[in-house]
Amino acid sequence: MKKSTLLISSLALLALPAVSCGQSSNSPISLYDADSRFVLTSFDEKGSMTLPTYRNKNTGEVPYAELGEFFYANGALGNLRTNVRKIDTTYQVERNDGKVLMSVDPVNDVLTVENYQLWLGHTSKLNNGIGPDIASPAADDEDLGAVHGSNKTRFIDLKNTPKEIYNLKDYGFDFVEKDGKCYGPTPLLSTLFYRDFPTDLLYNGMDFYISAMVQNPNLMPIQYSFYATNKKFLALEGSEASSYEPVGEEAYRFAYKLSQDGQPFYHIISLTKDGKGKLLYGQTPSDKGDIATINDMTFTYNWQKKENYLLVEIIASGTNPETGLPASLSQGTMKIPLRDTLFNTKTRSAEYARFSYDLLRFQFDKFYGLKDVAGFTSFEDYAVSKNLKQGLLSLDSSAYDEALAELTMKDIDDGHTSYTLPSIFSGKTAEDGKKLAAKHVGPRYMGLMNKLKEYTALRAQTMKLTDKSPAYEALGLFMEGSTAVIRFDEFVGRGSMVSNSIDKEEIESDPKLCFRDKDVPLGFDASFARIKKNTAIKNVVIDLSCNSGGEVMVIPYILAHITNDPLIAYNDIAVGGVKEFHYTVDLNHDKVYGGEGDTYQGQYKFYVLISNFSFSCANMLPTFARYSGAKLIGEKSGGGACSVAAFSDGAGSFFNISSPMQAVVPNSKDYKHNDGGNEVDYPLASSSWYDLAKLDEFVSAIK
Repeated sequence: MKKSTLLISSLALLALPAVSCGQSSNSPISLYDADSRFVLTSFDEKGSMTLPTYRNKNTGEVPYAELGEFFYANGALGNLRTNVRKIDTTYQVERNDGKVLMSVDPVNDVLTVENYQLWLGHTSKLNNGIGPDIASPAADDEDLGAVHGSNKTRFIDLKNTPKEIYNLKDYGFDFVEKDGKCYGPTPLLSTLFYRDFPTDLLYNGMDFYISAMVQNPNLMPIQYSFYATNKKFLALEGSEASSYEPVGEEAYRFAYKLSQDGQPFYHIISLTKDGKGKLLYGQTPSDKGDIATINDMTFTYNWQKKENYLLVEIIASGTNPETGLPASLSQGTMKIPLRDTLFNTKTRSAEYARFSYDLLRFQFDKFYGLKDVAGFTSFEDYAVSKNLKQGLLSLDSSAYDEALAELTMKDIDDGHTSYTLPSIFSGKTAEDGKKLAAKHVGPRYMGLMNKLKEYTALRAQTMKLTDKSPAYEALGLFMEGSTAVIRFDEFVGRGSMVSNSIDKEEIESDPKLCFRDKDVPLGFDASFARIKKNTAIKNVVIDLSCNSGGEVMVIPYILAHITNDPLIAYNDIAVGGVKEFHYTVDLNHDKVYGGEGDTYQGQYKFYVLISNFSFSCANMLPTFARYSGAKLIGEKSGGGACSVAAFSDGAGSFFNISSPMQAVVPNSKDYKHNDGGNEVDYPLASSSWYDLAKLDEFVSAIK
């Protein structure tokens, strides 16, 4: 991996007549460099890169990207290299081996994903310890071994090589042809490129940044991204950062407020006069501080001040996600504008308001996975029926933000769909977004939260925990009689790495501390290291009664304990077919995946304890655990059927939706999703969940 930074200079486009055959204009259109940039990071020999976007002079604000440049910049995250070739009137985006990923017909504004199997694997995985490391998508279209870490992917009920055809005229989108190149709206391309990933591009009115709004193992090496407007940094994990008086040799100081266990603290970006910088930790924004270690990543900065912007390269010192060894990783070179953009204008143009609404229509029509639960087939009809269309088209940015929050939080209210970040036009911060989301919380979400309060209070009472007891005291491994209970409240791993980043000496760790430190794979390793030493243990209960979900990639690691064929199945309604992902896992860390010692199948009886709260991954794991031979106990789970997709409206507002990937029972007749929750095999009253003696008696009596 190269650590050098490569800035790709702007590709100057002369203001020459261009040919537009889309519906937005019947006259020639010129594109010009509007000083907008992709600011993205590559984990290959290309280093970091900056590539231009363009504006359409007839439509003003909407940014456009040339197909080749867009795929080059974004594909760098997955080592994707593509070519763009024109055949007749169609532009084809091809892999280096000549296979076509996508084609665009700018005459009719039709975009086609030519080969869904190839498209699904358009970003190759980083080795996450689940399945052998495969460097690139498999050449065989029917066996995408690199997808999501699986070593075998089965496509069921898909006819030949399915295509996804999008008639973009239906949504008012226009592709522009100029000088033998094809350009499309950048936010639309971002929606399509990242449709299967919980991320999207963030746009601040000037620049684009990769945004890991929801953690995704494929993108976790980018730990922190920032964007700036009007001399303010906004940290994507949630808090506004403002400029402060420089301290000592500093030229600039930006600090953003966070909290931990209810106590405030600050992360401070300190840029010094010598062009260096570092991330500090302080109790106040003026602290001199120490270098902060966050998620095992220490950040430093190299910066240069240009006329009206800062050019900042972020260097993370931590663990190389490919090798597991210490390394310095470039997190990108960012152009931070020191001037106003569209931020805080309070109003949106009619053109951008219409574009954002049409993008919402497209995203929900094509990629929202629970239309049957929300009760709509057409987003247009749904917005009208909920009296939201006027607000979503409003030129008043506050009215728009209100309508978007009401749509995602109160009306859809599926537990995954949520409002996260306000529009660039509003002048509001991410913290304002949290408040707006909380204002519009729907009844299903509130019901889940009330159940969580009920169960956590019962757990604390049964375990005799006090208000001063740390939350992790309720987690860990508990053994009573012939039963072991493994309890954790969130599906989290260690970023991109799972099993092959665990040192054998770590397995002696206290499981309680592993779960406290958000490392579920290590927590299971540490638990079974102790379970194996207790010859009385016959039953293993995985307690998900207070579990809110998390990272899907942790599920196959847990399933590997139950079965030698860990399996996750999805019905992808966007393409109309079922996908099964079969995994191999290295539980004993001998670098042999799925070999001897990599499952406990047949050695213990496995049970999964679920509740009316158990949501998302805590609803998915029981689905596949029961298919793998485990029994479900407790009460019906809380639901949450789909993976999460993060989308933007193209103007800075971010929201999550339930994606088209519906978790389903493998080999079932109708492949119905499980949003309604899993019924249990053996009901058990909550009064017995946390009483180890009662739980041991209950499962020991099951034949």
